[in-house]
Amino acid sequence: MTPSDVTAPATFRVHAEELARATAAILTGAGLSPEHATQVTEGLVDAELRGQGSHGVSRLLDIYVARLTQGATNPLPAVRVVSRKGGTAVVDGDNGPGQVVGRMAMELAVECAAEHGLGAVAVRGSNHYGAAAYYLKAALAHGMIGMTTTNAPPNMPPWGGKRPYLGTNPLAIAVPAGKYGAILLDMATSVVAKGKVQLMAKEGRTTIPLGWALDADGRDTQEVDAVLRGGMMLPVGGPKGYGLAVMVEILSAMLSGADYGPHLGNMYTQFDRPQNVGHFFGALDVSGFLSPEAFGARIEGLVEELRAVPRRDGCPEILMPGEIEARCEARYRAEGIPMEAPVLAEICRLAERFGVPPPQPLA
Repeated sequence: MTPSDVTAPATFRVHAEELARATAAILTGAGLSPEHATQVTEGLVDAELRGQGSHGVSRLLDIYVARLTQGATNPLPAVRVVSRKGGTAVVDGDNGPGQVVGRMAMELAVECAAEHGLGAVAVRGSNHYGAAAYYLKAALAHGMIGMTTTNAPPNMPPWGGKRPYLGTNPLAIAVPAGKYGAILLDMATSVVAKGKVQLMAKEGRTTIPLGWALDADGRDTQEVDAVLRGGMMLPVGGPKGYGLAVMVEILSAMLSGADYGPHLGNMYTQFDRPQNVGHFFGALDVSGFLSPEAFGARIEGLVEELRAVPRRDGCPEILMPGEIEARCEARYRAEGIPMEAPVLAEICRLAERFGVPPPQPLA
C-alpha cells in the first residue's frame, strides 16, 4: 500500500501486530535503538487498542519522528536515577522519549514498593509520554495499585482565566480487581484532551461540542480550527478540574525539577529546546494493608454491588472505570484497529520515507 491508495474518505482496519511492526521500524529509522523503538511502539499501539487514538500512532507518530530527526528529542538517552531515599526516587530522562523514560520510572516505583510498601518516583527531563494507562500495567502485574500523572505544555487556562497556563494534565490510577481484571481511571483534567481535537482535524472534522474549548481570545468556540490556532481547552467540572490540574502540575513538575506551566517546551512548535516534561509514578503494595486475596475479594464485591445499583431509564448497564477501554481492546485485537484514511496515509508516507514496508490494512 502507498499513501495514494488511502486518500479517499474511508475507515480501514489494521491488525495491532502489523501496526506495531511498521511503527517500530519507522521509529528505528528515525534514530531510536530497536529496544527503545519497541517501548515507544508498545505505548502507542496500546493506546490505539484502548480506543485512544489521540494518544496513539494516529496522532503522535509524525511529531515523534519530527522531534527525533530534528534533534529536539534525544534518540539515545542515558536515563538515570538522580537520587533515591527509602521508597522515593528522582529520575532524569536525558531528554529521551517519554515512553522510554516513563517505563523505567514506573518499574522503579514498583521496585521501591516491593521493598518499602510504597514507591514514588518523580521524573524530569522527559517528553510527551502518550496515554497514562499504559504505565500502570507494571503495577497491576505485581498485584499493586498504580498511579501516574504528567504535565503538558500550556493549553488550558486557570479557572476564570482566558490565557493558557496549565496543560490538560492527565492522571491515571489502576487497582487490581481479581476476576474483573482491573479498575482503571485514566482522565485528562480538561473536558477532553487537546489531542482528541488534533486527531479530529487529521480526520477532516471541523466542529466540536460547545463547552470543550475557548478560542485564542477566550471565547467559547465549536470550531476545530479556532482551537488549533491558539485556542485552549476547558477544565472538566470547572473549578474542580482546574484544582486537579494544579495538583498534577505539582506532583509531576515541582517535585522533580521539571519545567512547569508556560516554561515547558511545546512539542509542536519548539524544536530548538527540550520539552523537559515532568511525570510522577506511584505504586502501592496492598499486602501492607490486607492480604492480596482479601483485598481482591473486597474489590470484587465492590464491583458487583456497584453493578447491581438500580439503573435510570435508558442506561443499559453500569460500568467500571476502564471497562469500556478493556472491551475496546478485546474487540480491536480481534477485528483490527480502525484508522481513518488520512491518518493511515500519513503513516504510509512515513514508512515510505524510511524505506519501511507500510502497514497493510485488512481486506
